[in-house]
Amino acid sequence: MKRLKSFLCSRPALFLLGLAGALAFAPYFIFPVIWIGFAVLAHKNNQATRKSCFFNAFCFGAGIGITGMHWLAYTMTIGDGTYTWLVPLIWLGSAIVFGTYYGIPAYLSAFSKPGYARWFAFAGWFGIFEWIRGIALSGFPWNVIGNIWNAYLPILQTVSIVGIYGLGIITVFIFTWPKFGQTVKNTIIPIVLLCLLYGFGAWRLYDAPRDTVWGIKLRLVQPNVPCSLKWDPRAARQNIAKTIHLSRENSEGITHLIWPETAMPFLMNTEHDERANLMAAMQQGSILITGAMRSLKNPQKDLANSLFVLDDLTNILTYYDKAHLVPFGEYTPLRGIIPWDKYVPFESDIMAGPGPQTIPIAKALPAGPMICYEAIFSGQVVDKKQRPKWLINITNDGWYGMSAGPHQHFAMAQTRAVEEGLPLVRAANDGISAVVDAYGQIWGMLGLGEEGVVDAPLPRAIAPTPFAQFGNTLPLILAFGLILISFFTKKNS
Repeated sequence: MKRLKSFLCSRPALFLLGLAGALAFAPYFIFPVIWIGFAVLAHKNNQATRKSCFFNAFCFGAGIGITGMHWLAYTMTIGDGTYTWLVPLIWLGSAIVFGTYYGIPAYLSAFSKPGYARWFAFAGWFGIFEWIRGIALSGFPWNVIGNIWNAYLPILQTVSIVGIYGLGIITVFIFTWPKFGQTVKNTIIPIVLLCLLYGFGAWRLYDAPRDTVWGIKLRLVQPNVPCSLKWDPRAARQNIAKTIHLSRENSEGITHLIWPETAMPFLMNTEHDERANLMAAMQQGSILITGAMRSLKNPQKDLANSLFVLDDLTNILTYYDKAHLVPFGEYTPLRGIIPWDKYVPFESDIMAGPGPQTIPIAKALPAGPMICYEAIFSGQVVDKKQRPKWLINITNDGWYGMSAGPHQHFAMAQTRAVEEGLPLVRAANDGISAVVDAYGQIWGMLGLGEEGVVDAPLPRAIAPTPFAQFGNTLPLILAFGLILISFFTKKNS
């Protein structure tokens, strides 16, 4: 028994617990496995030195990084295999990034006294560094701890107040409760706290209205075109024909068609004849919202990844250029220093747009567009000067294959709806496409790897949530508050 206890508190065991802990994220949502890992880590670090605290948490975070981000390796195998050699480096990089962002909070918490003080400090520092991970070096807030609750919609409602980083702080606070599992009292209390979160969310959902915007019927088209064929000129006609067919079939009453990111493999604003062919997809008076590349100056050299709004004569009514670009996917950081290029079939980098905007949507309400992984950035998706009435997320998740990646991506987009109190309409090339209301409830969905459409009304927005009004100020206040409490806490656990 002593040997087992000793092993469970060792760094190899923490690494293994981290590997298993990724099962708490989409699509599995088995949250007890990561709870156990955090509980063991808290016990191990309670009396440890700062250096030991860092490496203990590093091992746990590294395990989560490897299994939680395993799908990144799949993106390197698409195409002719040029980048397959990067797979081990991708896994190593994921381990280092996540390990570091888990290790630093543990190191800083060790400046507080062992016991309750260190417990308060770790939850606070962890929340701050999750927020930093979401903004540093263009940001990568993938698999933040709060997203383990997307399958438990009542608990997810907490993000309407403190955002996903705040829910992460509360989660870590509960999961690292002192002496959890060692005494009845210290086992029951965190479970009761979790039940209180659930109760608040259940109350909020109980009163959730199901109002819709009159006169609008959406059709989300999911053509399920493989990435290997998406930019193949020999397959372009067939891909377009498939998308048009899905759009037209049994489409009576459809007012707005929504196609995925880069659904059309041509320059929407310059190739007029190609654009005119899209009239075949629409009923008279309907509107098409689609992703495509936009030529800024020189075709194939100065391009933007854009969302277009077209009328039934394919006139461009408005557009939005993606602002938050994917490093190495749409542009190459430190070009000339790093010895490889971006991973998209264009000669030059994609040009970034100005940032979150609210754009007019003909015959509907103003919308906040998000292209691809722009939806993962908490507090950065809405134009604060002009609040939209709904969110549109178009994406191509084909890069991730049939992995956990698209499920995790959808979970983060769903979270934005609850944070902002805005319905979300998401069209993905091969899944997951869905209509989500302002409480995160799914009104219609098409799963990963499926071909088809989602027909649904447009849910109404609700009043701005506390998070929508104050953004990440609230979770940061919570985090610094816990750290401040830790310095005034004297009693040991």
